[in-house]
Amino acid sequence: MERSNKLCNAYAPFNHPDSKISGFELITVREFNDYQGGTIIQEVRTAEDFLDTDEFGVDEPFYRLYAVYRPHYSKSRRAIGDFYHISEAIIFLEELTGQMVKVHSI
Repeated sequence: MERSNKLCNAYAPFNHPDSKISGFELITVREFNDYQGGTIIQEVRTAEDFLDTDEFGVDEPFYRLYAVYRPHYSKSRRAIGDFYHISEAIIFLEELTGQMVKVHSI
């Protein structure tokens, strides 16, 4: 089966001196059925996890963008958006950072 969405784990630094954010993570996630009849969203970080969970996912994998806070801040990261196409996530990251973002996925 040919997948339209692929595994992606990327980090884009953000160097604004006044920001509490040090960068942005773009992580592949999948939605799964849970035992109570709902769903959960789980990060997929390795190629092995990506392939092993293929038959259990509710739908195609998608991408979640996180803001990563600087060390010693009260939070470590915050989810700021979900994207179903990597190109949409890259465009949004470029709009946020003002820099060209290169993402390699498998």
